[in-house]
Amino acid sequence: MKPIAKHVCNYAVLRFQPYPETGEFVNLGVAVQCPETGLLEVLVEAKKQRRVTDFFPELNKAQFRATREAVEAEFERVKQLAAQEKDRELVRRVFQEMVRPREAVFRFGEVKTILTNDPEELPRELFERYVLRNFAKQKEYQETVMAKRYLKVLRELRPECPFHGQFVIRGGLYHVKVPIHSAQMKQPDALTPVPARVIKPLDLDKDDPTAIIEHGDAWVTRLGRLKGCKLDPERFIFAVNQPRMHIADLKDAFEEVVTGLDQAGGIVVNANDTERLVKVAADSDLPKDSLDWI
Repeated sequence: MKPIAKHVCNYAVLRFQPYPETGEFVNLGVAVQCPETGLLEVLVEAKKQRRVTDFFPELNKAQFRATREAVEAEFERVKQLAAQEKDRELVRRVFQEMVRPREAVFRFGEVKTILTNDPEELPRELFERYVLRNFAKQKEYQETVMAKRYLKVLRELRPECPFHGQFVIRGGLYHVKVPIHSAQMKQPDALTPVPARVIKPLDLDKDDPTAIIEHGDAWVTRLGRLKGCKLDPERFIFAVNQPRMHIADLKDAFEEVVTGLDQAGGIVVNANDTERLVKVAADSDLPKDSLDWI
């Protein structure tokens, strides 16, 4: 079987940076050029204006829209010219001129090189990564990021209470994998040693109340299973992210999940209250939090 050829492509991410003084920007598109095939493609986010206006609330929305449309039209014109050009070296130079550093509100970041089997599909893949951030929507991605941050903070602030990464708690036929645990200890009636404390980040910042409830209920059920295996649910600390609490359905779903975790015996803390999380995690005798912070 003939191996699939790898094509070398160059790309740059289009940024919207209205205030160079702060260095803040929002990724709005990608430009991709493949010297071997002559491909020149530019994709610009034209639908989700809110991602920009939320980040820069003082921005004139009409002015931003008009400027973006003008930039997008210019990119389209360049693409059409490149598509008719047979000189691939000229297309490469057009790309270089397009993405060169500029002092403008729409500017490209550094040019990078990537290998691909499918140059035609690459612009969409890069757009989804850098603009739509599809990787961040993958299941439990945010929780992985949270766990890494909490573990780092715990090790820095409470070195006398060693915390470690993933661990599997086993209780008879049932077992649960947890991302952070403290030193193991023997619990009466438990079949195996279990951690003194377990920390489980729980990302409930979702746009659908059903998704919030289903994700939270999974851990309510797990706590019930562990209790049936003679394992103490109060060893579990759930650091929870809140959804947009001004939306009634999301708020109700969130409060239902948090109440369920609390009633099942878990300890629930606000994911943003790192100080409280560290205190509860390091002191196994500390009483459970009230839920007044919700």
